[in-house]
Amino acid sequence: MSSAPTSEAVEDTADTTDLEASIPQPALVDESRRVLVHLLQGPFLDGRRDGGRYAQLLRDRTAIEARLADLFLELIIDDDAQVAFVRQSEEDPDAPKLLRRLTGMNRLDSVLLLVLRQMLLTQSSRGQRTVVSEAEIQQALAAYRRTTSTDEAGFAKEVRASITKIQRAGLLDEQGDDYEVSPVLRLMIGPDTAREFIALYRQAGVDGLEDPRDAEDPEGADSEDGAALTD
Repeated sequence: MSSAPTSEAVEDTADTTDLEASIPQPALVDESRRVLVHLLQGPFLDGRRDGGRYAQLLRDRTAIEARLADLFLELIIDDDAQVAFVRQSEEDPDAPKLLRRLTGMNRLDSVLLLVLRQMLLTQSSRGQRTVVSEAEIQQALAAYRRTTSTDEAGFAKEVRASITKIQRAGLLDEQGDDYEVSPVLRLMIGPDTAREFIALYRQAGVDGLEDPRDAEDPEGADSEDGAALTD
């Protein structure tokens, strides 16, 4: 039968733990510091367009995650889509909030985000990029227009303004006359937030928004959302 640890042993263990905690972490190499700044600037890191930074993130992931944890942030990576972003950690609800992303969105903006997310899920399940035209976006939002406005030309202008706002947030990439939806949208707006807003819009008479089916979401991306859709 083993004996209980003595008070001296407990004190030695506590001293060792304190000593380890006081040892400063080694400085990040220059390339990793640049990756860290890019993640903090947001909205995300796209490995398809910035393969060098994305590769460095994967090489030095542990150290970069440690720096983010010091700021109450956590790193989210989708290896299949090759995208990464940071979101506020939920471990300490009293921690200061560093990130304020996708705020200031009006109701039309949030509906558009949900529609784009739905398109993204449909196309990504087929292994395809999600490229849409303005006409397709206008058509997808037609049901919403019928519940809010009878001015078709005015509504089309509002949709173009929403497209511009979401494009500036880095979630739409203009390609000629079309737009590619960033795969990070599926991670930044998790299914919990999507379901909440879809329910609200259905109550307002907006049809065509399906319940999110995110069984293929990477671990951790389906429980806490990384973005707020409205004020």
